[in-house]
This record gives sequence, structure tokens and C-alpha cells, in this order.
Amino acid sequence: MGTRNCQNCKQDFNITQDDFSFYEKIGVPAPTFCPECRMARRLIWRNERSLSKRECGLCKKSLISMYSDGAVPVFCTECWNGNDWDQFINARDYNFEKPFFVQLKELFQVNPRFYAYKFGTFVNSEFVNFAKDDKNAYLSYSVIDSEDILYSTLVDISKNSTDCLNIMKVDGCFENINCEGNYNTHFAVKSQSCLDSYFLYDCANCSNCFMSSNLRSQQYYFKNTKLSKEEYFEEIKKLNLNKYSNLISLKLEFNDLVKNHSIHKYASMYASENATGDYLHHVKNVVESFDTHDAENIYYSCRVLHCKDCMDNSGCGYGELIYESMAGTMNSFKDFFCYITIQGCRECEYSLIMKNCSNCFGCVGLTNAQYCILNKQYSKEDYFKTVAKIKNHMMEMPYVDERSRIFSYGEFFPYDMSPFGYNETNAHDYMPVSREEAIEKGYPWKDSDKKSYKTTLLSEDLPDDIFEVPEDIVDQIISCPNNGDQITQCTTAYRIVPAELQFYRQKNFPLPRYCPNCRHYERLKYRNPMKLYKRSCTCTQTTHFHSGNACSNEFETTYAPNRPEKVYCEQCYQAEVL
Repeated sequence: MGTRNCQNCKQDFNITQDDFSFYEKIGVPAPTFCPECRMARRLIWRNERSLSKRECGLCKKSLISMYSDGAVPVFCTECWNGNDWDQFINARDYNFEKPFFVQLKELFQVNPRFYAYKFGTFVNSEFVNFAKDDKNAYLSYSVIDSEDILYSTLVDISKNSTDCLNIMKVDGCFENINCEGNYNTHFAVKSQSCLDSYFLYDCANCSNCFMSSNLRSQQYYFKNTKLSKEEYFEEIKKLNLNKYSNLISLKLEFNDLVKNHSIHKYASMYASENATGDYLHHVKNVVESFDTHDAENIYYSCRVLHCKDCMDNSGCGYGELIYESMAGTMNSFKDFFCYITIQGCRECEYSLIMKNCSNCFGCVGLTNAQYCILNKQYSKEDYFKTVAKIKNHMMEMPYVDERSRIFSYGEFFPYDMSPFGYNETNAHDYMPVSREEAIEKGYPWKDSDKKSYKTTLLSEDLPDDIFEVPEDIVDQIISCPNNGDQITQCTTAYRIVPAELQFYRQKNFPLPRYCPNCRHYERLKYRNPMKLYKRSCTCTQTTHFHSGNACSNEFETTYAPNRPEKVYCEQCYQAEVL
């Protein structure tokens, strides 16, 4: 074990014996950045939501791309997978007189890129990113095997849902956050397998329940009170959920219920063993990780699915021995310090946007390649000899950025190499900073393009009642009240698309008053930061094992010690809720 001082935040962090064992196993030096800063550094490379109109560099087809820099060509799927371009056209010799990262950045800035992170079959799903096999998905991100999804993020195997965040196997739902298996359930947080319900927090296997929390296998509960079937529906009828003014009042009441009157389990963790983090399902031996399921031996990661023996990853699926990488998926093996390595990439290092490649070092945009360095082909023997020399060179001549942070072999890409501004990426979602803070920290930042939308309708002038909305609402450009706010990445204006209007009418819900980005950031408020704190259980129940005294159980949780919520340990939560 050892303590080091982070190059970025200047805070001390611990490296455990298990960490050292992993580094020794894969042959890399220990990091010089703390886990939180390593997470932010990777997330600066994950731009899900900031999309730009581009054209394919070959066929000139119009594209919606995550890369805004018009100086670097982007290719559509057909051209990227085709034979009409030479993927080795920018290959170059390694220069031992220049830092490695300078050379890699030069290659990255000229080599064509795949226009977005989209793989599989897409039907009417042009405006999606970090997605696989979707149909009728619109302005939705990190969407996998889903259909009829609008304005949602982190969606797995779901259908006919709008304005959701982190959902799995839900159908016909609106504003579900961290939910699984729900049907026709709306305004739900951390709830599972619920049916025909509204405003639920931490409920499971419930049907026809309203404004309630911590329920299990219940029916006809209204504000945590049991009613008859007739009484329940009579109360629901009084609410007039079709009116925006009524819905806003109910949302405020729900926020109070969640914050001040509900029991919060220290972590959202199910069917998991020896794990720390949040939103963990069916995992084993997981440390400080988030949004991870069906995985084993995972450390300091987020959004990891079906992986084993991986550390420091963001957006990784079906991989093994992946280290310090972003978006390594689809049966990749032993890839280190990479960005988008897919479909069986093996033993690649410091490579970007690679498909089915093996033993590539410092490469960009290759498919079915082997034994390449800076996109230049080597023999097997020369490849391994040269890579060993480069690793030594990276230690002897590291890249040093403007804030004197040192990037040698064993560190992810420097901050200034990212093609995205901090505010365009998931880093801003989960670790938001102002423009001034980002610049002071040496993070890239992209100033918003001036919007030239000519609004035709103020959001405050929208009909209060969905039944009063005219058909031509889909032709209107509606102003967003946040008027370009940087924190929410406000787009200043928005439209109601036909599929969205159909959804609201089907559900009898009023039109939204804010743009999709602002609504996304409002949902994020229900998710805690990807950071763990040590604290004690707040339970004082007299019927529990601690007999009315404050429970002495301690745990690691994403609830900061100064938060007002009642946060329970596993033992007290089980006793009180289950």
C-alpha cells in the first residue's frame, strides 16, 4: 500500500495492495492521478450530447456527428467500413526527438474519424450517440437495444419511454430515473417492477401507487396510505395530471418526499458481493464503481457491463483486462489507455477509434490491423522491440502540459488532446464546473455557438392543459426559460416533435417548458456524484438491533455527510423497508 499526491487536484490518495497487484499483472506503472481525477480525465472524451451537422469526408452524405471540428474528416458507416480509402495514408515513423503524445495528437488531428459511436442496426435514429441497435430513438444517448425512446440517457433494452435517465427493461414510462422493469410508471426514482404508478421513490413490485416511497409489493397506495381501489382512482381523478400547473406542484411535493421523508439505502446495490459504489447490479469484487452490472473484479469505473478484471474504465462492455480506457467494448481484451476500441480489439495501447485490431500502439482509425505504430506497419519482431523503446522514451521524455502535469507511460491521454470541451462531455454532467474553473484547471472548454433561433412561441404561453394543445405546435420554435445557461448546456429553444406530442397525448401529460438539455440536467439532480464518503447509519429506530440508540454501522456512500436525507445501512434498511 502507498499514498501519493495527485498531480491534478493535489490531494493525497491511496493505492492498495490489490491495485498494485493489478498493475503488476498487466505490466504498467502505478498512476499519478487520483481515482476521481482519472475518472474526469476519461469522461472528457465522452461527448454524448453535443452533436453537429457534418458531411461524410468521402460520399458527402449529411451526418449528425459528435465531432464539430470541420478540419478533421468524419466518415459515415458505409464509407468507414468500405474499401474506398487508405487507412494507412497518414502513417508515420516514430520520432524519438519528440514526446509521444505530441506525435499521437498530430496523427489524431489529421486522420479520419468514425462520425459517432453507433454500432449495429439503426432505424429512424439519426440523433443518437453511444448507441447500439435502436429504432425510433431521438436525442437520446447511451441507448442499447431499445425502441421509441425520446430525450433519454443510459437506456438498456427499453421501449416507448421519454425523458428517462438510467433505465433498463422499462416500457411506456415517463421521467424514470435509475429504474428497472417498470411499465406505464411515471416520475419514478430508484424503483423496480412497478406498474401504472406515479411519483414513486424506492418502490418495488407495486401497482397503482401514487406519491409514495419505500413500498414493497403494494397496491392502491396514495401518499403512503392504503386506499380501496375505488378511493384510489377517485383521488387520482382529482389531480388533473393533464395540466402543467398541477404537475409542477406535484413535482415539488415529490422532491420533498424524497429528500425529507424517505429512507435512503446507503447505495443502490442489488445481488452484489463485496462491492463499493452506486447503481451496482449483479457484481462481485467491485471497488468505487458506478452504473455497473454483470461484472467481476472492477475498480474505479463507470458504465461497465459484462466485464471482468478491469480497472479505470468509462463505458466498457464485454471486455477483460481493460485498463484506463474510454468506450472499449464488444469482446476487447487487454487494451490499455484507449479511446473507442471495439469488436475484438486485443492488446492495443494508446490507440483511438480502432476496430478488430491487435497489437497496435499509438494508432488512430484502423480496422483489422496488427503490429502497427502511429499507423505504420511493422513486422511482429520489430513491433515489440520498437514498443519497448517507445515506452522507455515516454518515461525519459514525457509530455508536460501548460499546468506542469506530467504524462508519461502509464497515464491516459493529456487533457489538451481531447477533441471536446469539458462542457460538452459527461465530465460536466457528473463533475460540473464553470468556464472559469475549467480554464483555471487546464481543462478544454468550448464556448457555445451563437444561436440564431427565431422563436415563435414563449414557453410561458404554452397551453396549461394537454387537451388544449393545437396540432400546429410541432411547427413552433419554443423559447427555453434558461436562455442559454452554461451549467445546463441550454439550447435556448426547442421543438415538440410529432412522436413526442403523440406520447404526451397518450399519457395525458402537459408539454414541457424547458429544452431537452435543461430537462436532462434536472434529472441529474436525483443522482448523487460519483464520489464516495465514509459516514455512519442515521437510523434510531427502537425496534432494530441497536435498540433506539444511533446505529453504529459505517459504510461508504455517495451521500455526503452534510446531506439531510435519512441514510441507512444495509441491516437497518432491510429491517425497516423490506
